[in-house]
Amino acid sequence: MPTRSRSNRVLSLAPLCATIVALAALLFPAAASALDVEIVNQSTKYGDEEVWVTVASPSGAYDVKNEKGEALANDVPKKLSDIPNGMLTIEAINSGRIYIAYGKEGVDEHVPFESPIRFDWAELTVTPASGDKANLTAVDQFAIGMRLDTLDSEGDTIETVSDANSDTVFDALQQIPGGSDAVVRNGSEIIRVLSPLHSTAYPDLGEYVRSMSGKTIVLHSYFSSTEHPEVTSEYSGTFASDGSITLTGKSHPEGNAPETIAVPAGELIPRIYTASGTPNNLEGEILHDLFVGFSAGFWNGKYGNDALSFCTTPKSNAFGQWCEGFNQPAFGDARASLSPFPTCEQYAAVINQLTNSYGNPYSDASKRVTVGLDQPVSGGSVKTLKLTVLPDSGSSGPQEGGNPNCGAGAPAPTPAAAPVSKPRTKVRFIPLHRAWAGKRLVKVGRVQCSATCGRVWAVLRHGHKMLAHRFFETDAHRRGIVMKLTPVGKRMIAHHRRLKAQINVFVTPPGQAKRHLHRKLFAVKHRLKHER
Repeated sequence: MPTRSRSNRVLSLAPLCATIVALAALLFPAAASALDVEIVNQSTKYGDEEVWVTVASPSGAYDVKNEKGEALANDVPKKLSDIPNGMLTIEAINSGRIYIAYGKEGVDEHVPFESPIRFDWAELTVTPASGDKANLTAVDQFAIGMRLDTLDSEGDTIETVSDANSDTVFDALQQIPGGSDAVVRNGSEIIRVLSPLHSTAYPDLGEYVRSMSGKTIVLHSYFSSTEHPEVTSEYSGTFASDGSITLTGKSHPEGNAPETIAVPAGELIPRIYTASGTPNNLEGEILHDLFVGFSAGFWNGKYGNDALSFCTTPKSNAFGQWCEGFNQPAFGDARASLSPFPTCEQYAAVINQLTNSYGNPYSDASKRVTVGLDQPVSGGSVKTLKLTVLPDSGSSGPQEGGNPNCGAGAPAPTPAAAPVSKPRTKVRFIPLHRAWAGKRLVKVGRVQCSATCGRVWAVLRHGHKMLAHRFFETDAHRRGIVMKLTPVGKRMIAHHRRLKAQINVFVTPPGQAKRHLHRKLFAVKHRLKHER
């Protein structure tokens, strides 16, 4: 609780004991009140003894106890039945997660997405400060439906974010292209559906990007930091036939971003899913806005191609205008009609329809997906965060839904033609005996095809972390694969002389792209040797 004002204490008129108490209060002010976290299990399949709770903070502050005042170890699973009344108190946690897992054992923050354990998590930060927040997330996967409620000291609800029940979300995700192939099962039970960050089963948005050929877009972006407060920009560019674009413009004040930003199609298309290569500066915000436009289906939709129309109430300062989040209805609601190809990220569109979770890194741009944790110590009223584990079936749902219909419409009928049998292109991936990595790039081997290779997509991972990726199209029969390291990859390579990683290569030869699952997966494990 907040300490009382010093001006309210009249020490000379108080009895001696009261004076001593008041002096102690001055010298040792009361600690900030902790956030209560209540975990409620409504699962109809798993009792409290089969529901595991792990509270984890990868770095920084961590002070979590049960209601008896006993410390809860960081990143160590504990049965819900062993947490008295399912109550925790959190004094501080930095970029924390509360994992929920089902079965005979729990998980820690390093659990791989191939795990046979069904798990999911909520995210929160408790400083405490007025800007603290909590959220649900499906950026990596969807596995367990949950709900977050914030309560005041009287137990009244302040804010809520919620998922639909798991079976509802599982069913919807399996109806979109690639969704059924992104399912992870333990026997016959679905335990999660992976997102495009961890499954290449989903089609890329290349046709959508290339459909923008000859069209001009305008971006109005904003960035603020201690060194560069209140910086705005206006950039525009026209898409080339392959989907690449060169953005030109200026920042205000000048010099906060390059006047020309070139984005090749081979980098733009996969980065719509990954949101990689968006540094924490004005240039990163410009790229972020470009990718969000494709992910949410805004470009060439009903709002036009000036990003200022993607929000209802643009912000402004002396230098210009910008959107503080694209809050116009997105995905299917942003489209005037269906196209012959997907015009948004369909996994995120389903998550947006059925949950208040993050469906991709941009979800908070167009919909509220967080609850505030402004506690009394910072002037707010949030006393308790209630996390409810929902049953797999039921009538739960988000506070705000959405229209996910931005997939491919039925193509115009064409005259039937006699089937032509084409030989399937033989494809091989030939890895280097030992891959090598420099400061920005990593070379892993080559792809070799019996005919034109066509589209090639390569992803390098260490566990569930993406180290590098590369997407390109080629008319050649063989091509070396040199991949661009992600920021995570650069850091890991810098700190490890040798690092085990897995390379996945996907090849779509010409004429075979439209047939289901003609992209072939190759996976090999080698060591990356870091150049010193």
